[in-house]
Formats: sequence, structure tokens, C-alpha cells
Amino acid sequence: MTTDPDALTRRRFLGASVAASGLAIAGLAGCSFGPSSTKDPSIETGEQKPWGGEVDEQGLAKPDVTFTDMNGEPFPFVEKTKGKLALLFFGYTNCPDVCPVTLSSLNRALDQIGNGPGSDPMVLFVGVDIARDTPEQLQTYLGRINPTFLGLTGTEKVIAEANRQVFNGPIAIEEPDENGEYAVIHSSKVFAYSPTDDLAHRYYPGSDVRPQTWVQDLPRLAKGRYT
Repeated sequence: MTTDPDALTRRRFLGASVAASGLAIAGLAGCSFGPSSTKDPSIETGEQKPWGGEVDEQGLAKPDVTFTDMNGEPFPFVEKTKGKLALLFFGYTNCPDVCPVTLSSLNRALDQIGNGPGSDPMVLFVGVDIARDTPEQLQTYLGRINPTFLGLTGTEKVIAEANRQVFNGPIAIEEPDENGEYAVIHSSKVFAYSPTDDLAHRYYPGSDVRPQTWVQDLPRLAKGRYT
């Protein structure tokens, strides 16, 4: 993330103004620009392992919006994810660091889990750069990582509202450089929605989460646990 004090004047914030959002910029990720299916018996998913991420006892409700999925179909988020372990992450397909590292870490963890509890969460990636994160681009991007991951997009208003409802910091589009490339400032949090009450009791700091943490936590989260 840039530390230039004049940087905010060179950003276009997605949706409502920062003041109206009531959200802090802390926790945002400044992505730069530029680009075995069987369980390993040595991997432990022990119940006594420490949890990763942060806990929210009260739980965070799902964003009550209708996205468009990468197949061009409406995706009412609350309805489509009801009763399922759903991992929600906001990012953009031209990000070369935070986004691909986060998604790849999840993919490696799922490969190690193999089957059973925690092996089939809904991984939902919201492309916040609506000019470039088209349904076709989301299909191509996620297909290279894990074709079961689902890309979501929508209007600027829909994405900004979903981002606001999960209390993320505001999304900011940086000014393009001389080559037309630009970065996007967005939250790096991954929200884990429980299949038992449809609330996110745990959230994770994106690319800082190692695959082994997901290997330990996903089976427990799939059972509705979070502590």
C-alpha cells in the first residue's frame, strides 16, 4: 500500500465516499500490478491444533446482495450459500500478490485434505475491478487455480454495498500509469461463513494464512465449530 500523503487524491473510491462508509482504511491490501488429490497421511487436522485467523463470537451476517457469477447467472449470495461452509474474499484478477497467494494457499490446503469434512467449501472470489474482472476473465483466472472456485462480479453499487456490509475498508482504484496499468486497494480478509448458522464467526488475513492453517481449520469449520 502506498504511503504517499497525496495518494488519496489520486484514487477513485468504489461506491459511497469514505466518510459515508464509516469504515477505516486499516486492513486494506495494496495489490501491485505487473501477473495431489489424495490426502497426505502425514497431514494432521487434529482437533487440538490452535485456530488461525480471528474469532467473532457474535458472528457477521452475509452480504444481502445479488452478484452475477462467472457464468453470467444471478447469484443471490444469502440464498446460494445457505447451509454451506462459504469462504468469501474480495480481490481482483490483475493482482500479482495478495489475491493469487490467498487463492493458491486455499487450493493447496484442499488438495491435502482430500475428502471428508472441509474438503468442499464454497470459495467465492468477488472481482472488485469491474472494468477488467468480467465473468470471462474470472473464469479464466480461477480456472488456472481451481475450477471449483466461483468468481462473482456485479455493478459498482452491488460490490460496494457487499463490501460495506462485511465492514471492509473502502475499495480504491488507483490512477493508471503510463502503460494504463493500475492497482486496486481492497481488504485482504477471508470470511468463513458457518454451515450451521450462516454467520462468519472467523475471518482470516488472506495471504498471511499458510495452507496448513486451512488444513487444520476447514474440517472444524465444516462441522460448524469456530472455537
